[in-house]
Amino acid sequence: MANLKKILINNRMFFILKRLASLFLGSIVLIAGIFYFQGWQYWLAYTGGGFANAQPGAIKTGAKQVCNSTPINVVSFNVMYGSSLIEDFAAKFLHGKTGAGELPWSMRKADISQRIANYQPDLIGLQEMGEDHDVAEIVPLDQYSLVAYHNKDFQYDDAALLYKTKRFEQLEVGQVWLGKKPELPLSLGFKPLSVIRYINWVLLRERLTGFTFIYANTHFDNAGVNKDPSATLFRERIANLAKTLPVVVTGDFNTRADTERYQRLAGFEGETPLLKNTYQLAEQKPDDPLFQPAQRIDHILAGGPCQLMVSQWLIDQRLFNNGDMLSDHGLVFARLQFATSQNESK
Repeated sequence: MANLKKILINNRMFFILKRLASLFLGSIVLIAGIFYFQGWQYWLAYTGGGFANAQPGAIKTGAKQVCNSTPINVVSFNVMYGSSLIEDFAAKFLHGKTGAGELPWSMRKADISQRIANYQPDLIGLQEMGEDHDVAEIVPLDQYSLVAYHNKDFQYDDAALLYKTKRFEQLEVGQVWLGKKPELPLSLGFKPLSVIRYINWVLLRERLTGFTFIYANTHFDNAGVNKDPSATLFRERIANLAKTLPVVVTGDFNTRADTERYQRLAGFEGETPLLKNTYQLAEQKPDDPLFQPAQRIDHILAGGPCQLMVSQWLIDQRLFNNGDMLSDHGLVFARLQFATSQNESK
């Protein structure tokens, strides 16, 4: 009798362990499936966030645009881990170290803010930002309007863009997610379970002139398996807009201008790209070959049916006084203008 009870207990324990193992494995498969097939992104989209606006209405309707602007100062800057959250994590788990030779955000943000302000930008494209409050620490939001991805309380400002509120009127806004499902917010990259990246765009009208244009900002992944298809998607969704509208783009493309990938994303058709590198057109630019786009991965591009003029281009890579990096990227600046003809721009 005792042996029978022992056998029954052992069988019951085996059954319980088997059920627990099945539940555990089932949970792993379910969670993996949710992430791999992006179920949680669909849930966010259907429960209030909605799907991304991938194309401005002006393109769909073929609205005629004014080819005349006043000069526009443009800044693109990958600020390197622009997030208090990363610093807090480093303080708790990494003895305060955010990276080899990298100063914490709290020590860099004041100088980053001043450096951006020095160029009196009208358009600002930032990369590697955390949330809105991080952006507010380096750009005055009482003067600039911020465009980034928001879903209720969730904020993802990795490719945040800003424009001067008094100068421009926002007509439309949207994102293109750099993955197999561009309209799905927070869509994973082309490689399964890779970093989430997106193109952030806004349709703006200059209040003074009525000049209407697309401004886009992006941050490509640094893995080739994601960069290559991202370049193709960028051409389809952004560069092709330059056939109809003036377009200005800032970004860390993780792509040098001497690569086939760059040719693709810039929309080269024969010898002429849909989006030109402002460095190539600039009347004033540094002579140092290290500053040329063939050596850089951060670019300011522009194009469209209007005449494009660039009076100045530069890259600011100054260090702190003690020799530490402000960022592992330089600030890129361009001063550009659109016009119907050379005479009308004067």
